[in-house]
Amino acid sequence: MMDPWRQTGSAQAAATHVRPQRLRPATFLLLALLVAVAWPWIARPEPELRRVQSGPPPVVAPTGDLLAAFDLARPATVRVEARCATALGGRQVLGVGTGFFFQPDGALLTAYHVVDAANAARDCRVVYVGVDAERREYPLELVGFDAYMDLAVMQAGVEGLVPFIPLASSLPNPGTSVVAIGNSRGDFLSARAGQVTRLGVRAGRADFADDTIELTNALAPGDSGGPVVTSRGEAVGVVSYISFDPGGMSSDVPLPPFLMGLALPRQFAAYAVPVEATSELVSALLAGAERDVPVIGFSWQQGFDYDPATFDVDLGPRPGPIVGSVAVGGPAARAGLRPYTVTPVFDAEGNRVGSTAEADVIVAVDGVATPTFASLLAVVRSKVIGQVVELTVQRGGVTYRMPLELGAKRDVFASQR
Repeated sequence: MMDPWRQTGSAQAAATHVRPQRLRPATFLLLALLVAVAWPWIARPEPELRRVQSGPPPVVAPTGDLLAAFDLARPATVRVEARCATALGGRQVLGVGTGFFFQPDGALLTAYHVVDAANAARDCRVVYVGVDAERREYPLELVGFDAYMDLAVMQAGVEGLVPFIPLASSLPNPGTSVVAIGNSRGDFLSARAGQVTRLGVRAGRADFADDTIELTNALAPGDSGGPVVTSRGEAVGVVSYISFDPGGMSSDVPLPPFLMGLALPRQFAAYAVPVEATSELVSALLAGAERDVPVIGFSWQQGFDYDPATFDVDLGPRPGPIVGSVAVGGPAARAGLRPYTVTPVFDAEGNRVGSTAEADVIVAVDGVATPTFASLLAVVRSKVIGQVVELTVQRGGVTYRMPLELGAKRDVFASQR
């Protein structure tokens, strides 16, 4: 995402190659294995978050009624594959997620980031395919989506009726045992048991859904979009993301007094978007509603938050995200943002002796400082599609101000393929 400007000085190129900062372990993680174009699917933690483990805890298998519920729900769950369609009929798999039928006509729920074409590969026509427990394949078409809530409804090309998981009439209480079904760790539609710990959880990041259900289920990339099922065999949530610092998350829904002794997760938790039979959001998406997010129109990569105190190259006095590639014809391109470029430097004998870099750094939007990409996302997501904003950009030793009309993410990045 990014914006347009008004020039306040003459541009100068950065003098040396910009080297990314060393990455810290991820605090948040979206659970689909898709190639990111608009922004990364791993989010950097805040510096004070220290309790980070190497990965999710071991999977817990369901037993008793929960195992029976899994056995009933699995035939209605599919592995969602993003495939690169080629002229020769190729089927290269670009990413994997999960989804489930919630109506017998083939209507399917999944996490929106699983099927967000804006996050798929360039130079490729992306198609989505559902693979059920019997390895039958169904073409999937997007019906409606909400990018803020990370929820999407798709329609599978089915003949006749399919097994489906009914949506619950109400959300579960903390302490309720649930099983999630997913495709992480190389598994195929496998069970991950756990329990609900909190409701109405806020991630505190603009690029992750709020009002989610917190779970102890050991989820991992590939599980996104999968159902969270109670022992009654009803779906109460759609898997969205995990966090390695659940203590940093807040919730407006307190635990009932008799459950105050419930142990809350300290170093890992998973989060699901709640769904109910009476959900107005699900009904709207089923009717074709689309709610996209505003973007500036450039990509960003891990380690490219410029900090003048730590970077070994001077890109100006103020911190901010470095602009990566710019979407052709998008808002950033029209505004004049320049992509990050590196030019080799040769000596008189033709030997490469180094490189120089040109890098635009976005330091503010509408006067609000954006020292990191996360803070930039927060400001941009507080705006609306079509709104004109003003970027403050450092380019070499000069500062520019650029007016830019924010675009819709799906439209801006879908045009790049």
